[in-house]
Amino acid sequence: MNRKSLFWELTLKLEAFTHTVPVPFAVYYAVITQKMETEKWVIFIALCVTFATGIGILGTIIRYFLINNLFTRIEKIRLYSQDSNIAYTYEDRDYAKAVKLYIFKYPLIESIIIVIRWFAGVIPILSLYTIIVEYTPSVIRSGIFTIAMIPPISFVTYYFITENALRPLFDLPQIRNVEIKPDEIPKFDYFKRIVLAFFSLAALPVSVLSYILYSVATGETMVSQPLIPIFLVSSIFIVPLIVCSYIVAKTVRQGLSETSKSLDELAKGNFDVVVTPTSGDDFGQQAFFLNNVIQRLRGMYAEIRGLNEGLEGKVIQRTEQLNQSLNEVQALKFQQDGDYFLTYQLIAPLGFKEAKSDKIDLEFFLMQKKTFDFKGINYNIGGDLNISHNIYLRDQKYVLFVNADAMGKSMQGAGGALVFGAVFQSIVQRTQNNITFQNVGPEQWLAAAFTELQRIFEAFDGTMLISLIMGLIEEKSGRLYFVNAEHPWPVLYRDEKASYILSDYSYHKLGTLGSNPNILVKTLDLKPGDVIIVGSDGKDDILIERPGLESEVNSDDSFFLGMVAATKAEPKEIYQTLLKTGSVIDDISMIRIEYLGTSRNKDLLSEIGKEKFKLAKKLYVKGKFNESIQAIHELIENEPNASVRLQKNLSKLYFQISDYQRSMEHMNRYLVSNPEDEEFLFFCTKMLLKIGKIAESLQIAEGLRLKAPRKIKYLIHLFQLYLKVPNQNKAREILNDLRILHHPEDQIKILEALIV
Repeated sequence: MNRKSLFWELTLKLEAFTHTVPVPFAVYYAVITQKMETEKWVIFIALCVTFATGIGILGTIIRYFLINNLFTRIEKIRLYSQDSNIAYTYEDRDYAKAVKLYIFKYPLIESIIIVIRWFAGVIPILSLYTIIVEYTPSVIRSGIFTIAMIPPISFVTYYFITENALRPLFDLPQIRNVEIKPDEIPKFDYFKRIVLAFFSLAALPVSVLSYILYSVATGETMVSQPLIPIFLVSSIFIVPLIVCSYIVAKTVRQGLSETSKSLDELAKGNFDVVVTPTSGDDFGQQAFFLNNVIQRLRGMYAEIRGLNEGLEGKVIQRTEQLNQSLNEVQALKFQQDGDYFLTYQLIAPLGFKEAKSDKIDLEFFLMQKKTFDFKGINYNIGGDLNISHNIYLRDQKYVLFVNADAMGKSMQGAGGALVFGAVFQSIVQRTQNNITFQNVGPEQWLAAAFTELQRIFEAFDGTMLISLIMGLIEEKSGRLYFVNAEHPWPVLYRDEKASYILSDYSYHKLGTLGSNPNILVKTLDLKPGDVIIVGSDGKDDILIERPGLESEVNSDDSFFLGMVAATKAEPKEIYQTLLKTGSVIDDISMIRIEYLGTSRNKDLLSEIGKEKFKLAKKLYVKGKFNESIQAIHELIENEPNASVRLQKNLSKLYFQISDYQRSMEHMNRYLVSNPEDEEFLFFCTKMLLKIGKIAESLQIAEGLRLKAPRKIKYLIHLFQLYLKVPNQNKAREILNDLRILHHPEDQIKILEALIV
């Protein structure tokens, strides 16, 4: 294609369309829609012919210079060649890109020019006719309707014809390899094209028929049979409809043809094919996408071909790399398993069941989820820990147990369990080896141990947290004491029924920053045959499959209770039942504690004994303390079942006669079997204060505070003891407790005034 052939192709197609359809159509339309004399018609027709011819010639001249300029610019483009000694500069590249983008824009230039031509023809014709002849409203209206109906169809037709004519230019060697980006070309997608084409086609008949009807209604038309011009106008309208439809269809077909041709070449294995965008429509954008796909396929093909050419060598090389990586992974795995094994060896001695008792049976169950192999042996490691020991507190034997769960997976959890186990073992050994730490009650021991553990784990700044249940069981009486640090509640299995042992007191995990609570201990009297199940949350967090739905983690609190009841509180059977129910997703640890002791004898008096006891009480009321003491001693000899109960009475009687030594002897005998008698403990702390044993009195008073934190008289007595020590900070702490319990403020003020 050269400039001459392009010029004549465009001129013949564009001008033929303009002067065979729109121009005659406009003239005929103007003639039939108004009445005027012959002389005026001659002038009007002459003006139309003159301006149509002149503007057509002018448009052709402008097109000639535009096309000539376009080819001149194309010829100035320098072709890039690796063999050339002349450097290809950025200016050369930018110039070539500008020329290619100008080709994309040229159809719009032709479309704008034809619109300008119509305005440049209609407006002067109307103006000159008005000046030369006269002002005629019908002529002005016909001109306005002409501008409304002719330029849109001319714009669309010129754009499509010019775009189709310019497509061969993109195959020129100067243009083909010029790289442009998708966002640089002017976009005119098919949605806009079709909407504009329909609008322009619709504007033509609507404008004509509307004005003809208007002219008929107003009497301006010069025809007596308006149906004839309406038929003629409608017939003429078929021409632009056919032309416009043909051009649009041809454009789509060319776009599809170019795309199909490229895909066909690609299917034949020709990855060197280049799809050149030749328009700003969707097919032009599609060409960019196809080029990207072809470029990637070309790269993949080259890579595959390279792989095939040296496949054997690359397979050997890749195999060596994989073997090397595998050896490195195995070495790291062996090192990691070694770390696991070392941690396992450190934790193992901390989780032994060392408690021994004829009345309390303990069974441990531990299944850590993380498994590892070290030197051919499988091991488990995790953050759960079971511990049990025997300790003596105030000469009473206790079974100590702990079920703990360190937060974190595998090594992190195991690290927490290791630290906890080591610290807890040191607390136990200190208690076992130092009688000073044995001279406390079970509540105080648990509170002190919990506080010490909390203080140690706080040093890790919240990165190491432990949930646990720590408890003591007095072997002789079967009384259970425990504290819960954000751990699942223990389960009591009694009379073939399972229930949670709930408490009003639950504390944050060990290591929680800012957690410094007053530790209150939960107690429960166990009966022979009672079973306690203490375990971590792994036994509750079972992933349950639901047919047709997503699996979900169990959230039913009664789920585990049903397991305990169904298996009669046997940990191994509980675990097997859990496996049948769902998937285990966490470590599982449990301690089974069964109390085997016999029922405690009730301190019952016979009928004769009751009469003698009433007599002793009357003697006490009359102030005959010695005679009352004698009567009680006789009762102890004759009523052995009531011996323990009567020790309390003797202790109080000896206190009345100021025989504090004997009072303490009987006090200790009674407390051995009844360590939870709060009122008697209150009496004991007052007696010890009386004889000057303030430290012992304070110890019992603190124990009472743990047992009954809401008893006002216990708190006031403890306040008075701290004044005697003296310990003003502790005394103020007691006052804060009284305020929390809403004790009258005026009485608190009186007590506060006693603090020096």
